[in-house]
Amino acid sequence: MSSPARDPAARFAEAFEPVRLRLFGAGLLGQAGAAGAASLALTAIGRGDGVTTVALGCALATARRGEGPVLLLDGTPLGRRCADVLGVAATSMAPEAGSEQLDSHLLDLPALGLHLLQLAGPPPRAGEPAGAPAWTQLWATLGRRYRHIVIDAGSLRSDAPLRWAGWAAHSALVIDTTHVTREAMEALRREQRHGGPALAGFILNKRAFPVPARLYRALS
Repeated sequence: MSSPARDPAARFAEAFEPVRLRLFGAGLLGQAGAAGAASLALTAIGRGDGVTTVALGCALATARRGEGPVLLLDGTPLGRRCADVLGVAATSMAPEAGSEQLDSHLLDLPALGLHLLQLAGPPPRAGEPAGAPAWTQLWATLGRRYRHIVIDAGSLRSDAPLRWAGWAAHSALVIDTTHVTREAMEALRREQRHGGPALAGFILNKRAFPVPARLYRALS
């Protein structure tokens, strides 16, 4: 007698379990930051590299391990990628709205075991006075409520990843191995040397073949 098919969420979480383990082993998905939660912001060189998919997979795999409350935070400039992928309706919360509006914007996804928060844009840069007090309070509230926060920070074509880097404990780069070029990696390294977001690691996405050594050298 055949065993019943697992639900898609379980299969998706299982597919990302090796990624979660590597991030956890590197201290990127289990080490608490200043806000209290273990927060990880994911970004990419360009749009369409799979940041939303990887963020959802990491959040889901973490939630399935039962390691405390997990928040998937859509912090992209448009702020609706995660909801679109999940096929749910979420209302966007302004970063400067303050924690008193948090409960009315949090979306509970019991079938996935996590919460979704959709922001109407990235937070202020760390140290900026405009909107910072309300956002600082909101970020502290999230840090107390959740053990893990996985952030879809969008691509480096906007300043959203740089803004998130000032708040999240760690930032990591999602690389689409099907089309990344050495030129793109060299441009990224130049940008980092001139004030780009500090990246603590990288995730090789869509890897259906051995990754050439030159790509690892470009990342070092």
